Amino acid sequence: MSKKIQEIQNRHAVIKSLISTQEIYNQTQLVKVLKQKGINVTQATLSRDLTELGVVRVPTSSGLVYKIVAAGNESILKSHIAEEVISIDGNECLVVIKTFPGRAQGVALFLDKQNEPEFLGTVAGDDTIIVIPRTVKRAKKIIEKIKTILGIK
Repeated sequence: MSKKIQEIQNRHAVIKSLISTQEIYNQTQLVKVLKQKGINVTQATLSRDLTELGVVRVPTSSGLVYKIVAAGNESILKSHIAEEVISIDGNECLVVIKTFPGRAQGVALFLDKQNEPEFLGTVAGDDTIIVIPRTVKRAKKIIEKIKTILGIK
């Protein structure tokens, strides 16, 4: 195994451990804690790591914190994700999901992780997600599919 792969695996293990044992609120805090552990990482690399690990921010009583999406936690995560959604609407071509500020990327990541064949992909900003359907013929049905995935009816 190459040194680079070992370095990535080690960094991922430390990130998972930190997120599981501490309340990590943002990437700046995580970069600082990693540095204290002797791991220097850029924000771009950390963003990629968080995506690869399936880390999302979920609301808690003390604010939004990072959590790792585990198979057993999916129903809990789904209810948190559903709480982030303000509206789902669309036209003949696209579906637009409005979320609370700062929550769109977590919702989009959750949708992407579903590997839904009807979705080509998502594009997320701060509070808006565009879901691109595989075919425009099914754009309206995609809205219902998203509501089902998120547990919204």
